[in-house]
Amino acid sequence: MIDALLFAFACALGFVAAIPIGPVQIETIKRAVAGHYRAAVAVICGSVAADLLYGCVALFGVAPALEVPWVLALFSTGGAVLLWVLAFHTWQKSKAPEDLHLDQPVLRQKRWGLLTGFLLGASNPPIILSWVMGVALAKRAGLGTPLTFGGKLSFLVGGASGLGGYLLLLGVGVRRVRHFFAPRALGRIYHWLAVTLLVLSGLFVYGAARFVAHGL
Repeated sequence: MIDALLFAFACALGFVAAIPIGPVQIETIKRAVAGHYRAAVAVICGSVAADLLYGCVALFGVAPALEVPWVLALFSTGGAVLLWVLAFHTWQKSKAPEDLHLDQPVLRQKRWGLLTGFLLGASNPPIILSWVMGVALAKRAGLGTPLTFGGKLSFLVGGASGLGGYLLLLGVGVRRVRHFFAPRALGRIYHWLAVTLLVLSGLFVYGAARFVAHGL
């Protein structure tokens, strides 16, 4: 019974945590609005896999390497570079919105989508703190005290299910309304998605600088 409650609690937390716009949400929207829904699902799967990986690290013991500021700075720097590449690609596509529904190799390939989602998730080690905070909230709510092995698994699966569930709903919603957008409107959407990616890259750069400062 406790494990079921932990699953439901973590699922709700994961769903809410996925609502703020981020790189994974943007990459999901890009593919869904272009009609490549399977590639969008691949991005989601990659992100959930990375999130589960960090969840395992957080719940079953924090890896010593992820406590080193220089390692965290390296992850954040890699994330910033990846966002710059994605922003540039998105900006280029915004100039030719009439081609978005065609066979775009980068957007259509499920393998690239899976890799993109995983790299975006893996480039954000501080997500471990979200898992730790989630467990703390569960314990404060009277769940998981003590947190058994089965409880940890339930919490991990629940959190990943909530995250993936929201992203899937986002992809389905965008897929259903994309037909109402004219090519010019799609171009504007891609334009602002590129701008948002650049803004988010600034957060990664800030994180890298902060980790470097802590390591000095």
